[in-house]
Parts: sequence; C-alpha cells; structure tokens
Amino acid sequence: MEYEVNQILITPLGGDLDKPLYMYQASFDVSRNSEISLQLYLRADEPKRGADGMADDLGNDIFLGGIKFVPNFDEMGNQDQWYEMVGGSGKIQIGVAYKPSFGHSLTIDDFELITVIGKGSFGKVMQVRKRDTSRIYALKTIRKQHIVNRNEITHTLAERLVLAQVNSPFIVPLKFSFQSEQKLYLVLAFVNGGELFHHLQREQRFNEERARFYSAELLLALEHLHELDVVYRDLKPENILLDYTGHIALCDFGLCKLNMKGNEKTNTFCGTPEYLAPEILSGQGYGESMDDIFHHFVYDLTATPKKDKTIDWWTLGVLLYEMLAGLPPFYDENTDTMYHKILNDPLQFGPEFTNEARSILTGLLTREPLARLGVKGAEEIKRHPFFYKHIDFRKLSEKKIQPPFKPSVASPVDVSNFDTVFTEEAPIDSYVEGSNLSSTVQAQFSGFSYNGTNIPISPA
Repeated sequence: MEYEVNQILITPLGGDLDKPLYMYQASFDVSRNSEISLQLYLRADEPKRGADGMADDLGNDIFLGGIKFVPNFDEMGNQDQWYEMVGGSGKIQIGVAYKPSFGHSLTIDDFELITVIGKGSFGKVMQVRKRDTSRIYALKTIRKQHIVNRNEITHTLAERLVLAQVNSPFIVPLKFSFQSEQKLYLVLAFVNGGELFHHLQREQRFNEERARFYSAELLLALEHLHELDVVYRDLKPENILLDYTGHIALCDFGLCKLNMKGNEKTNTFCGTPEYLAPEILSGQGYGESMDDIFHHFVYDLTATPKKDKTIDWWTLGVLLYEMLAGLPPFYDENTDTMYHKILNDPLQFGPEFTNEARSILTGLLTREPLARLGVKGAEEIKRHPFFYKHIDFRKLSEKKIQPPFKPSVASPVDVSNFDTVFTEEAPIDSYVEGSNLSSTVQAQFSGFSYNGTNIPISPA
C-alpha cells in the first residue's frame, strides 16, 4: 500500500489464495489530498542475496492487480467499501478514517532512529520510524554551522521550499521539517528500491524499453518542477531512486534555483561533471547564445538568477544516453578533457541505439540551448516518436503502467539496496561541538520548519 510515496507491505493473516484475509490497519501522516494505491503481488519465493548482502533477483513477485482512489478527507468520517481490482480480477474491502491534527511542532524525539542509509559533509540520512503512526521515513540532518561556513543557507532553504511545493508521484515528497539550535531536519518519504546508479552499475546498461520508462517518468517529474518555476540542474543516477514497485523517485534539491521567471538566466556553476551542460562550461547564462570557447570554471555567483529550463533537458539526454550505453556521452577520466569533449566533440552512437533513440538524443544534446529539444516545453519532448509511439503519458502520470523492473526488497523497510558502509553505523543524532550561532544567523533559518501543510510554523 502506498500513500504520498510512503509504502508499506501487508501480508495476509489467513484465508485461501483466492480469498486472502488481511485485517491490517495502517496509519499515514496526511499532508495533502493524495491517492491511496494498493498493489497486490504473489511472492513465489524470497529474493536471493549475493555476498554483498544485496538482492540479486526480483524475488519472482507476480503482479495480480491493484486499486487506486483518493479518500475524501473533507467528510472526516469513516469510509468502508469494496473496490474492483484493476489489472486483475477480484475485489478488496478497505475502510478509511481521518483524524486531523494541528499545531504540533516535531522534534527528534518524535522519531525512532533505525539505520544510517547515507552520509555527507552536510550530515547524514537515517531511516527512522515516526513513533505515533509507525511510518518509516528518511531523516536528513544538516548541521547549521556547516552550511553557514559554506555560505549555503540560501541553497538549503531553497531545498526546503521546493520540497514543500512539490506534488508529483515521481518526486520524493517532504513530509515534515524542523530544527534544533544546532541542526536542520528534513523528513522525507523512505524509498528503498535503491539508486538508479546502483542498478545501472550492476547491469551495465538497460534495454530501450526500460530506459524509456525511466526517462519518461523523469520527464514528468521535471515538467512538474518547471511548472513551479524550478530548474532542477543536478539530474544524475545518484539522485534518482526506485521505489518498492519500480517507479522513479527523484530526490535531493540542494542545487535547485527557485522562481526562474521571464527571460532570466543563472550563472551559478554547479552540478556533476559528466552532466554539465555546455552553456555552464562556457561561463554564459543558460538561454544565452553560446560560442564553443572553453572557459574552465568561469562563472559569476553575483549574477541575477534567470530562467532557462533547457538545462534540465540536456541532463535528461545525458542520463538517457548513459542508461542505453553504460557511460555518459562525453565521458573521460580526465575532467578537463571531458569538459572539452562536452563543448566540442560530436555525439557517437553504437549499435545499441535505435534510430528513434539517436534522434531524440541528438535533439536533447544540442549544444545551442535555444535550438535544443524541449525549448518550447516538456510537451515538445513527449511528442517525439521515441516517446509518443510507446508511452501513454496520462496513464504513466497515474502510475497505471507497470514498471519493467521491480527492485528485489523483502519489504518497504528493507535496506539491502543501501551501502553497508552506512547501514552498519550506529544510528544516533550526534551532538555537534562548538556550534553556537548568533541570534542574527539563527533568524535566517526562521522559515525552515514545516508540519506537513503549506502553513509555515515558527522555529523550535
């Protein structure tokens, strides 16, 4: 069962195969009117695991059908009814009750810390369980002192602002945010199918059907961000997760630019080397006509932020190429050489690329931003034969297309797709020495806390 990308596994208590009995009650934290999705699988056997502890096969889960509906929270009463299965035969009975909760400011004590699943210079990410509803989340901790020292308060608040606005089935949503004197905390849906990067590394490349499915869901995610006047700018396999059933879940908004209006541009140099668009490397703002002159690390952080969403279509093209070929199009072990290739080298296509794939990649990886496929918006990319002949975007947006691959995880709490370097570490919210910040600096974080609605709450 899934609600707002929060997934739980329900196993039958009894009954027969043709009439299983579940009798399961789950509590979800409600932050908006969202769809409840229930997908039924027959587990033929447990997934096999390799020496690294990670799952090596699909577990042979067989899809039996599912249901989707949006509960009516306005009535705030009980709803208990039978629903016809879609994609399979049969019915299932579900009861829904809603209890509003207001004005509660969260602290770290509201969560049970389970497992460390990631770590960086900013802090760490832990799998946690919310004590009142027992829902599993990913808790991202960020040291205030660290982002103050690196002058990244704006970026961090941007991440919080973006996540609170987002309402897409393919983007990891923010459930809550809160803060202490030393740290900021972001509570996100826990997505455990592993990074797309992890699966790409293990399989080396994907077939075209699978690469098209992922890039189509990413296209919808980026389109939603662009509708919010957000340019994502840091699309890469490490920022793309797969959920329990195999759908895309885009995460990490630390490099977003907000409120890209009109004909504005941004000159901030950021992103991942293999994925950097030529207009960034040339030192010119996105949307400007560029000449192919190599300006290494030329940028102006004081420039007025302006809009050009075609930067995301370049990175979508790089990702699609990498999924099909196994390496990014202009990859080189020497970073300077790679930058030169991004600016100058022609696209090379091996035999694994069909004519449709070559055509869309040539459009997305056009160096001139104003001539790039997608300059007129996401709809232009959807209409390309690579997509429109194969993908029904309405069904895709409703998650009504079964993913071509289902990650092998024992349950939505399973962390086998995360690196044991992290998961073997003790899950503690560490104390930070010597991080006393002035009241003036603390005041800059005043809009950070968020209680799952669009109403900001005052900081702790």
